[in-house]
Amino acid sequence: MKEKDKKSKALEAMLCMTRQCWEQGMAAQTLLEIGEDVRLELFVYDMVLRQSSDGRLCNVENTPAVTDSAFCIPSVYIVGQLKKNPRYVEAARKNVEFLLKDAERAEDGTLFHMKGTKEIWADSAAFLPYALALTGHRKEGFAQMQGILKRLYRPSIGLYYHMWDDGKGDFLRPVAWGVGNGWILTGLFRMLLVFREESEERKWLKGKFLDLLHGMLKVQAPSGLFHNFLDKEDTYEESEVSAMVAYILYWAVKEGMIGREYLKSAETIREALIQKVDEKGLMWDAASSPAFEDPGTSVEGQAHFILMEEARKNCTYFLGRDV
Repeated sequence: MKEKDKKSKALEAMLCMTRQCWEQGMAAQTLLEIGEDVRLELFVYDMVLRQSSDGRLCNVENTPAVTDSAFCIPSVYIVGQLKKNPRYVEAARKNVEFLLKDAERAEDGTLFHMKGTKEIWADSAAFLPYALALTGHRKEGFAQMQGILKRLYRPSIGLYYHMWDDGKGDFLRPVAWGVGNGWILTGLFRMLLVFREESEERKWLKGKFLDLLHGMLKVQAPSGLFHNFLDKEDTYEESEVSAMVAYILYWAVKEGMIGREYLKSAETIREALIQKVDEKGLMWDAASSPAFEDPGTSVEGQAHFILMEEARKNCTYFLGRDV
């Protein structure tokens, strides 16, 4: 199969997969970024259709997840604005209102990931701060990112652990999970797309973004990929976090946040990942649904492979060749 065909095959495979709330939101974000407008509006329609009475979008099977619905807000909000659809705009507003006022949170205001717990996960950094900032709540979005990162950061390794329990005051999952760090990396980058003007907030976000990016690149395996637990070489080389890093490298070069020399790392990652995509478009060795512990396939893995390819296409000029 030609390399260019793998992106379309990966998209087809992703659309055929079962999707929980955050997976639907991640797939919608992918459609948004690759310009699949017709499919995107259909995604948004159904995310709004499944909005629960408390405001959470795409509430599949009455999930206890608090922050997963934030994955859905950007696509619903943007489509609502572009199509001048008041139903979608109001749906996004209701979900934001839930996050700002009704969701369970710590004393400093940082939201808990699941109802009935005091858990704070790296996953929340992916879209919760960005969704709030994008919809006009920049101060609140910034505060959420600060609250998540201060709990999960491990200065001894320059990376973030996956889960913190605010009730116990200790880590619930004390591992530098690759995808968890990828959620933080992509979340910081999206925040920088909102905080474009020079400010103390942008300075802080960019510092955290670059520190994490460099920390992750330090533990990149010789193959170009990253281990499931980033600092543990005895864990398998995981595809999704690798796609996340390449995606951000391409995009950050295009945005002028990092130099073109980083493209070498992105291309090395991509060359390895292309070999992971089979004839059906499935990218293998991602942290696999539904538990995300063993290697396999996932919606979010598919999404990040597609986003990586799109970001590379948009980086053609810097690569110096047609892609």
